[in-house]
Amino acid sequence: MKYLFIFTNFIIGSCLASHAAVVYEHWNDKNFIYSRSQCNNCHLELSILDEIPLLSYLFLQGKCRYCYQQIPVELFLFELIGGFAFCLLDFSKTQDIITAILLFSLLVVAISDYQKQEFDLLLLIPAISVAILFNQFAAFTLIDWISFTLLLGIFSYSIMQRKMGLGDLLIYLIIACYFTPSFANLVFLFASILVIAIFLIEKTPINHRYPFIPYIFIGLVLTQLIF
Repeated sequence: MKYLFIFTNFIIGSCLASHAAVVYEHWNDKNFIYSRSQCNNCHLELSILDEIPLLSYLFLQGKCRYCYQQIPVELFLFELIGGFAFCLLDFSKTQDIITAILLFSLLVVAISDYQKQEFDLLLLIPAISVAILFNQFAAFTLIDWISFTLLLGIFSYSIMQRKMGLGDLLIYLIIACYFTPSFANLVFLFASILVIAIFLIEKTPINHRYPFIPYIFIGLVLTQLIF
């Protein structure tokens, strides 16, 4: 029964991630609620079967059913990561629904940052609201406050040196306030390890800039699953 619960939530998470990609794609025209997904190449509307997360990509072998244009593998990865992000939540509990709102907001921002290395601040409003209204300040330990203050200073200095974006700091503040600074530190540790690993594997130039927020989101998912 436990595994059925996790599997069901994984499917829900994949669907939410698929919609997060739609929100990003149609954000400028504000037509992401009622609009149907369509192929970016031939612009034909996709059928319901073509919109099934993960399975449709595998069944169609990563190609549009109509024009056979390659579907970006990133869409499959977004849905996969989204599945893991929501798989341990209990949607019958108010607290977990609130967490889901925060995760969805961060996922849309991560997709935007991955695609164009920037995002509309309005996309973060749900996550910021959740972090403020349901903050964990009362649960902060002395170590939490020390690390929170220290990292806030380091991140602020990095932003002034143009080595870090303001969005990364906002994401840290959101995660630290809603969970704890210790939790946020683990998230950023995982994110940093992932970026370093990708850098070494791809052997990219030392001055190459990676979008960091997608790795922060993956780090958040890993921290949730492990801890």
